[in-house]
Amino acid sequence: MKNFIPLILAVLLGLAAVLAVGRLLQTRRQATEKTTTVVAVARDVNVGEVLTSDAVMEKRVPVSARPAQAIFWTRAEMVIGQKALRSIAQGDYVLLSDVGLSRSMADIVGEGEWAVSLTVPAGGIARIVQPGDEVAVIGTFRVKSQVKTADLSAEPEEVAREATLVLFPRVRVLDVGTLSTGGEASAGELILALPPQQAQVLIAAQGKSRLTLALRRPGDDAAINRIDTGMVNEETFDKLMQGLKTFEMPPIPGVITAPVPTKAAGQN
Repeated sequence: MKNFIPLILAVLLGLAAVLAVGRLLQTRRQATEKTTTVVAVARDVNVGEVLTSDAVMEKRVPVSARPAQAIFWTRAEMVIGQKALRSIAQGDYVLLSDVGLSRSMADIVGEGEWAVSLTVPAGGIARIVQPGDEVAVIGTFRVKSQVKTADLSAEPEEVAREATLVLFPRVRVLDVGTLSTGGEASAGELILALPPQQAQVLIAAQGKSRLTLALRRPGDDAAINRIDTGMVNEETFDKLMQGLKTFEMPPIPGVITAPVPTKAAGQN
């Protein structure tokens, strides 16, 4: 029996070490994970009750644990004065689906912002975007440039090329609608919040470019400087092909062609 005591002690010490390391790693993960603040209720709220400023509170949660429809605390004014569509227990999140947005759209436009509409093709990202989401607005433009001709005495030739770049890396969506023609949805209309000068840029860009959307992760602060994302143009694709050999289709597509054997050294 005495021979088993050191073995038992070693096993117990090993288990204790594993538990200690696990707790340490969990603590470090919790310490390094980004958090965000959302709207929660400070007391029990009954269905049909109007939410007042003293009925809501700020709640800090890990970014990964934030529900998709949770409302950021910075947008708490969206829910003040709204009726609760369900009973909400104290401490629970207030979701976009929990409140009937019966107030004017102007009441949820942030200070120093303008609400501006953006029309995009139906389907794609526009189909799943919801109020409160954050999107990036990407534009494809035709850029004109002067190119010298072979005849140096002649005037430079004007060439139009396409370039794609990020106009607005992170924009808040206030509302989402659908435009229909002939009974079928042909386009989606989003209401975005932007500072006045940037709102003018978005209005003008709709007549000069094709605009598309990219859905962002809530609270993600990465790539919010539009300069960091660069630009995609013909040069981008030219560089993609550098160093690549042209592929030749085999006579019988779908059949793997055996490689041609090479002659060993010294053989004719």
